[in-house]
Amino acid sequence: MKHGFYFRFYRMFHNEALCCFLASLAYFLYCVKFFIKKALRKKVKSTMSVDESRRIIDEVYPKPESNPEYINPEIDENLDLSIVIPVYNYADILEDNINSILNQKTSYKFEAIFVDDGSTDGAQDILRKYENHPNVKLIFQQNGGIGAARNTGINHANGKYLIFVDCDDIVHDDIVETLLSKAYEQDLDMVVAAHNLVKEKNGEVYEVVPNVYPQKNLIGFKNGDEIMNLPGLPWAKVYKRELWNNVRFFPGYWYEDTIVQPLIFTQVKSYSYIPKVVYEYKWYEKNFSHTQNDSKKIRTIERYWILEEILNQYEKSNFAKDAKFYTLLLRHYSSYYYPFIKGLDSKVVEALFVLAKEEIDKYKPKERVKLPYVLKYVDKAFSENDMSLWQISSCYQ
Repeated sequence: MKHGFYFRFYRMFHNEALCCFLASLAYFLYCVKFFIKKALRKKVKSTMSVDESRRIIDEVYPKPESNPEYINPEIDENLDLSIVIPVYNYADILEDNINSILNQKTSYKFEAIFVDDGSTDGAQDILRKYENHPNVKLIFQQNGGIGAARNTGINHANGKYLIFVDCDDIVHDDIVETLLSKAYEQDLDMVVAAHNLVKEKNGEVYEVVPNVYPQKNLIGFKNGDEIMNLPGLPWAKVYKRELWNNVRFFPGYWYEDTIVQPLIFTQVKSYSYIPKVVYEYKWYEKNFSHTQNDSKKIRTIERYWILEEILNQYEKSNFAKDAKFYTLLLRHYSSYYYPFIKGLDSKVVEALFVLAKEEIDKYKPKERVKLPYVLKYVDKAFSENDMSLWQISSCYQ
């Protein structure tokens, strides 16, 4: 929430110190509103068992099957970067995307892996125009969703570093040079850059919001998890290819981007953030991300199932189960969870709370965990089985 305030002010003033101050002030007032609502709420405890909760969710929306394939080809030491671009339709704007990727001003060697995921509007014909380009690798597959397309790209990536670009977005002609120069200079696991959120309607841009993160840690993390302050979206980042050896997206799921923070960020030992815009994230009326955010859609239950998949993968990979990871879980089972499911039937929401509480209890460290102000109340809500506190605090981060 505080970052949201910051970006709104930054769009107007472009002054980091001023915008940090205004964002902190706005967030303080927001917390006052939260405090009042918390004080006036009626405390509600869940009486539902874990078994009953699981039965309800299994009946309403069973867990989707997802079995990603893990192929890790040998790294080509002469290839600096693999760019993975999942393609599904957008034939009318696809060439803008392709040309922005291929027209890079860089001395680094890169391959652009375009994975067509069963396009139906002629996008395949556009891609075939580039099949003889020396930097292009084309792959065509049956429709499996953006996660499946990204996985196919990863499975064919031979570069030392990896980057994702969505087919309806545009990259600046210096994105490769900017990110790789920093990565190689300090031998970093990951480099993140800033992006613009470009909103379009009826073919016209009506708003551009610079998402340039400040050097100041606005959220105030307490457990050495400042990396979690960065956006968890897969694009506008270069990663060492090896970070993805045991990680894939879960095909068939909504919210597939959820994996980046818990499964990638937790592996990163060295990283850097560059406050320079190199990526244009386009927001259209028909964007798939818009269709995911209706809390009345029963498929929002996938918010729970994908977290279960992530935790299963986390266990297999023996990643650290520390205060940082617990903080991340609290955030994901609150602000990234409840606002999307709150429109569902009350029994379903209660069941999802109980199942989330079960996971939180399992991963809570024995030592005291320092948490940001509102997140303390999320922790308290799960500890005290207080559904109403969870609901309110989930909406005020």
